[in-house]
Amino acid sequence: MARRYLAAVPGAVLVAVLVVVTVGAWGTAPFAALGVSAPAESLRVAVPLVRVVAALAAGLALGGIVAAVGVVPGRDARRLSADGYVAIRRAGLAAAVWAVAASALVPLTVVVGTGGGTQVLSRPDAFLAALSALEEPAGFLVAAVASGVAAVMCLATFSWRTGVGALLPAGLALVAPVATGPVASVGGGHDIATDAAVLAALALAVWLGVALAVSRHADLGRPHADVVARRFRRVGLVCGPVALLALAVTSAYLVRDGWASPYGLLVVAQLVLVALALALHRRAFPTIAVVALAVAVGGLLGSGLAPGLLRPATAQQTQIGFDLDGPPDLLALLGPGRFNVLFDLAALLLAGLYVAGVVRLRRRGDAWPPGRTAAWLGGCALLLWTTTSGFGEYSMAMFSVHMGSHMLLSMLVPILLVLGGAVTLTLRALPTREDPDGPRAWLLSLLGSPVSRVLTHPLVSLALFVGSFYALYFSGLFDAALPYHWAHQLMYAHFIATGYLFFWPIIGVDRAPRPLPHVARLALLLASMPFHAFFGVALLGADTVIGQRFFADLALPWVPDLLRDQSLGGGIAWAAGEIPLVVVIIALLVQWSRHDEVEGRRHDRKADRDGDTELGAYNAMLADLARSRR
Repeated sequence: MARRYLAAVPGAVLVAVLVVVTVGAWGTAPFAALGVSAPAESLRVAVPLVRVVAALAAGLALGGIVAAVGVVPGRDARRLSADGYVAIRRAGLAAAVWAVAASALVPLTVVVGTGGGTQVLSRPDAFLAALSALEEPAGFLVAAVASGVAAVMCLATFSWRTGVGALLPAGLALVAPVATGPVASVGGGHDIATDAAVLAALALAVWLGVALAVSRHADLGRPHADVVARRFRRVGLVCGPVALLALAVTSAYLVRDGWASPYGLLVVAQLVLVALALALHRRAFPTIAVVALAVAVGGLLGSGLAPGLLRPATAQQTQIGFDLDGPPDLLALLGPGRFNVLFDLAALLLAGLYVAGVVRLRRRGDAWPPGRTAAWLGGCALLLWTTTSGFGEYSMAMFSVHMGSHMLLSMLVPILLVLGGAVTLTLRALPTREDPDGPRAWLLSLLGSPVSRVLTHPLVSLALFVGSFYALYFSGLFDAALPYHWAHQLMYAHFIATGYLFFWPIIGVDRAPRPLPHVARLALLLASMPFHAFFGVALLGADTVIGQRFFADLALPWVPDLLRDQSLGGGIAWAAGEIPLVVVIIALLVQWSRHDEVEGRRHDRKADRDGDTELGAYNAMLADLARSRR
């Protein structure tokens, strides 16, 4: 085993040579193209090397956590096994290295981005100004903090649930530099390129860390080797195609006609490496070497200048990634629009998995209500249309259309999804006899966790649902988020998640972690309605434009009055916010009535079995009371 891991030494030497040769080929051209002074040669080599270290550590950390909680079988769905504990400890150490490398990249990228002068580091005011003006250093700062949190969680836990929780800061730490890096600054197509780059980074990171954990598990001859090998192959069959397709999409926007440049050649090399790793996905050790080299090349690409960065871009391409054809008429809004990589893939995946679950039940001879299937597929279709149609395109550039998409994503889409009963379907479709652990046990463990109970608490879900309206639009947060594609994606995810958490305990088919009686559900729903109405009225009466700088820079000729467009958005929020709530009230009352009917039939059956002993006991109690009063 030691000999096998000694192969990392020539691999590290190869990566170092690759960095030096590539940086030499780049020379000072990338800095001249950006209009900044080139830093010293030592700094031009040091920054790519630290980037590569950060990328490899990120993969080992995130993938190691995935291996600990999802590949190496645990003792149960709450406690890690000995092998899982070793895997998550190694992931924690990698996350600590990741935090150090990301911390070092904060000042390094500030120096490079401001022209190579180290004097900016000695002036706190200048450093903070550069940190706020440059996106990438801020991304590495987020990565340093988040990876540090992930390291602490991994090194201090024996709990499977805490390991799952560590995936959140680890994922944030990986995504933040990608979403704020050079890919995000491309003009035309930067929205699609950023989403694809995020998917590629996540897939490669998970693949690398899982491969290392599985290789070690096999070398030590630990139990459940067949289970671990089977799960590893599934990881490769998911991560490999996702990474290959996402990298192809990203390179199509970043390179195009610059394939003969050093940057283009590196992109081609990374694609070839991922394809090779996919061919070797059944064997963990060679997969480690190939994927690690692909991750290192990806880290190195962050220091270069993609040919796409040099293409001229319009104001609309710079701000939102694409040009709008003209004013939004009905046909333009309803028809096809811009593809949203993350949410459209999510909608298709959710629909496909749901249909697969229904098919499995029917093949087994079990029934599943068609109304639930229609509700879930309707929610997925509405999510797909909201983010992909012309409506989704114009929502990136017009406040009124954005508010319409907000209402759909936070209200109508979650309502349809909670009526689909996906959790119940999943629990029924998954096998009850699993390996030492498995998806069914994991899902049950997460549903019973304290975090789930807190998030579905009526006061918490109400505060998240209605409070986010005011916190987002009336605090300046929306103004700050508008120029960034990743912020738009985060808003979409927030709208869907908070809506789902709010409507789940009220009308959800699935049993909530904190069930509520029907009268409490109705009270919770009625309590939210005044907040929606007041939010719409507040927008209608506002005399300042929210996000004025962003919308003014877009300068859409068909929106001459930004305040009027905002008032229209307030009207949409007022009308569109109340109508779905009325629908929910009707659905809740129907569910309440059906519940009472079911309880009545259950009581009648019980009375038939025992001669209605409860009624007899109640009548006897009344008779005793009457006699005592005589």
